[in-house]
Amino acid sequence: MTEAITLYVARHGQTRLNREWRFQGSTDEPLDETGLAQAKALAERVPAGIGLLAVSPLLRARQTAGYVAQRQGLEMVLMEEFRERAFGVFEGLGQEELESQYAELWHGGIVREWDAAPPGGETIREVKMRVERGLTRLREGAHEPVLLVAHSFVARMIKLLLNGLPESTIYDGEMLGNAEFETYRLPRN
Repeated sequence: MTEAITLYVARHGQTRLNREWRFQGSTDEPLDETGLAQAKALAERVPAGIGLLAVSPLLRARQTAGYVAQRQGLEMVLMEEFRERAFGVFEGLGQEELESQYAELWHGGIVREWDAAPPGGETIREVKMRVERGLTRLREGAHEPVLLVAHSFVARMIKLLLNGLPESTIYDGEMLGNAEFETYRLPRN
């Protein structure tokens, strides 16, 4: 058994809410036409020989992963641990609506706080714990390499965890683009 697993982390293709720069979170939005084309292109770029196709249960991730599954003859393994962060009352809203409906929360930076969240949402720390559980499950699996099709915040969290970065850097750097992927080595221990 290898000491580390090759882990490809992909973000789903574009949705209407992505296109409109709105909080999507746990809203189960389908891919738009651009997103479907992006998902098809991703399936062609992902290396052959994927051993496990792990997927967020949200529709946009399942649709994206479906093209990889079809191309490589894989079953999708849905993993709740990798669903997108829930943003509660912020979901579906753009910046103008947030500023008018939830000005104090929005301007207070609640989505960037580790131990607070918009009403009905998840804290960053809760997402961290969930993603850590998911990575532990992947470490215990025998199939590799692994392709995980998930979301931008999940990708940020994996980057933070696997690179041993400080919590304060969670929002540093660009977010992973729609239907793009990054490669990691996931230690088995």
